[in-house]
Formats: sequence, C-alpha cells, structure tokens
Amino acid sequence: MANETAIEKSDEFRGEYELTLETWLRRRFSRLCATLFVIETIGILSWGLLLLSDLPPDSGTPDKSSLLPALALMPLSAGVLGWFYFRVAPKLEARDQIIRSASSMIVALGMIDLASMLIPDLNADGLIAIYFLHLVSSLFLPWSPSDSIRPMVPLLAAWIVVKIITSPTIDSPLLAIEIVASPLGLLPGLGVCALRMWHWRRRFRSAAMARGFGVMRREVKQARRIHESLFPEPISGPGFAFEFEFQPMRDLGGDYIHASRTPEGRIRVVLIDVTGHGLSAAMTVTRLSGELERIIAEQPDIGPAAILVTLNRYAHLVLSQHSIFATAIAAELDPADGTLRTANAGHPPAMVRRREGDVELLDDHGILLGAVDSEQFDCTETRTSLAPSELVLLYTDGVTEVRDRNGRLFGVENLAEAMRRKPAPRSWVRFITSIVDGHRVGSPEDDVLVATLAHQADAPPPSSTADQPTEPGAVE
Repeated sequence: MANETAIEKSDEFRGEYELTLETWLRRRFSRLCATLFVIETIGILSWGLLLLSDLPPDSGTPDKSSLLPALALMPLSAGVLGWFYFRVAPKLEARDQIIRSASSMIVALGMIDLASMLIPDLNADGLIAIYFLHLVSSLFLPWSPSDSIRPMVPLLAAWIVVKIITSPTIDSPLLAIEIVASPLGLLPGLGVCALRMWHWRRRFRSAAMARGFGVMRREVKQARRIHESLFPEPISGPGFAFEFEFQPMRDLGGDYIHASRTPEGRIRVVLIDVTGHGLSAAMTVTRLSGELERIIAEQPDIGPAAILVTLNRYAHLVLSQHSIFATAIAAELDPADGTLRTANAGHPPAMVRRREGDVELLDDHGILLGAVDSEQFDCTETRTSLAPSELVLLYTDGVTEVRDRNGRLFGVENLAEAMRRKPAPRSWVRFITSIVDGHRVGSPEDDVLVATLAHQADAPPPSSTADQPTEPGAVE
C-alpha cells in the first residue's frame, strides 16, 4: 500500500490529489442529498396513500394510529436534507468540512429513523435504516471506510439503547446476539468504500503519471535543445576540416566537445566525458562548458595542457565534492604547418591516421579531471605533425566499450583497424559510428562521440551522408 499511495502523498501531486478528491466529494455530497430527498418524498407519498387507503386492519399494514406519527417524522427528514443541500453544501470547501457535514447529516437522519422505533405498534426496525443510510452514502460519497464508520458509531450506540428500552425481554440471548452482530451489517458499505477508493486512486495515479511523463518529456526536449546548443558546428577552412557526431545513450548525455580558433588561426578541440549518464551528466557538461568558455575567453591563446590543468582545478574544487569526475582530451592543429599538440586527462588515446593508412596511438594517458589537486595533476603535451590528408581521431569510451551479442568489446584495436580502411571514406565520423552501430546489440549503454580534425591543403565541406563499411562485420 505504501508504494501504491506514493504518488498522491508526494509533494508534487498531494495538492492536486486533495483538490480533485474535494471537488468529487463536494459534487457527490450534493447528489446524495438530492437522492435521499427523493427517497423521503416517495416515502411520504407512499405512507400518505397508505394512510388514506381503506385497507382492513388485519391486512398486514401498521395501524393508522401508528402511521400518523411516523408520517410526521418524514417531513423532518426532508427538512434536514433540504437544509444540507441548500444551506450547507454550497459553503463547503475543504474535504474535512464535507466529511463532517455528511456525517452530521447521516446522524441526524438516523436519529429521526430511530425515533420511529418508539412509536407503539409501528414495529419499525431502526437498524435497517442505519444499514440503508450507510450503504447509500457509501455508494455516493468517495470517502474512506474509516470516514464512513464515524457517523455509524453514535447511530449504533443509540440503536442499542432504544433496542434495550423497547425490547420486552432484556435478558434474551437473541437480543445480545443481535446487538453484538449489528456492526456486520455495515460490511457491504465498507466494501463499497474500499473498492471505490482503490479504483479512484489507481485512476489518479495513472493520470498523474501520464501527465508527469508528458511534462518530463517536454522538459527533457527543451533541455536537449539547450544541451545541443553548447556543441559546435562542423567547421572547415584553408588547411583543416573538423567534424563530429554525437549519439547520447538517452535524450541527454555526458559527452561534450568544444571547437574554436586561436587568435593565430590554430584549431582547438576539447573533448570531455563526464562520469554518469542522462540528465545529471548533462548538467555537469553545462557547468564544464561554461568554465571552458571562461578559460578560453580569458586566455585566447591557451594551449592544450594548460586547458586541462585549469579544468582540473575547477573539477577538483567543485565537482569532486559530489563524486563527479571527467576525462578529457585537448588537441590543437596549426593548419600552416600541420603541427598537432595534444594533452590527455584519463581519456582514451587519440589516433592519427597517416596518408598511407597507418594508424598511430597518441597514448599520453594522464589523470582524470578532479581526481587530484593542481599540484599533483601531471599533464604533458604530445607533439606530432600531420601531412595534408592526415587526421587525428578523438572519441569517448562509448565507442570502444560497445559490446556485440557475445559480450565482446569493440576495443581500441578494432577501432584502429577500422581507421586503416582504404580508400578513406568521405566522412570518418559517420563511418566509425556506423561500425559501432553494427557491432552493438540492443540499446546503447553509453554515449558515443566521435570527432576528427584533419590537415588538408584545401578542406572540402563536411559530408552530410553516412558512409557504411564495405563489408558488414569486417571489423570484429
């Protein structure tokens, strides 16, 4: 039951739950008053016709001398119902007020019915009237079994007193049994209350979950648009070409890439992979991207290693306090002479593809961001040179850690083998992501980010079509 009522008791839905239940209860209370008023009216007419009839005394009907006092009580019940319908119900707001008013009305009606037991020769059974009131009110009012019992306690107590007073044999075992068993007649009404509230809570939970899911999806879409706005566009120019492809495991991911030009015309790329996935990782990406933008704005000519050192200071002081860390790799290409500088902070190694198809790993593996303070953070730069038509591949571990149906990792070696392909595809990032998609079985288990920075004499615009591997499963 605790799990079933978690939604309506949560801060997000408690107010809506109470308001919906109050509205429903208020509407049903008015209908209960109207229905009981109609029943009382029918009773007045029926007893009036019976009083005016010429039936003989031995026909099984009560004596007319007994009918007259009983008939006089019915307008009193109708007056009570009219009072609650016209004067009380319109003023009710809170659920507790409605329940108290309903209980008071039922007690008043029940007491009037019990008064008929005191009329001689009428043989009225007030217990049946109590059961009837409880069942009808339970059919109309969306209240809990415990709420429905409250007006019955004083009515049953009053019935016991009247029963003892009017009983010719007080010490009769049958009377004792009848008194002890009298609460059992409330079971049908209690069952109706329990079943009604169970169904209603179930409908409310389903509707609340549907609305909550819809709101969450809209918010996630908005967050994804904001998240995607942080990513750069593929760029190219004289001597270089940069492109990337990002496939988050969910709508939002923890991978991020930055690309910009230095004042001297060099191309700078920083790739970050935050621990975790989904919304929490995306929020961390937003913080790191803002810090990276600040660093570059304050130091436009900052190098790859200095970028990672500065990011590590921020990650250690701020993010590590929440057990959040990140890996990163920074690369800088000078299109004028092809000089490539890279620095690594716990990230998978970059790969350089030479013009002839050879692949080199830039395995300058460092410490992940945030793990140690600035004094212990050791980050060195690796320098190499790219000839025209050569490129460097940057990627996150979502590429190499994807598994096939046998649980085998794609791995760095398979990725390097894919990079040796001849002839080279028009778009390496689309080619690599297609290889990864072909290796994967089932839903993605991590974000995938692939980027290339190429040295070109005359860089073409990034391709918009995905290259497929020449043979499915060629890279295992």
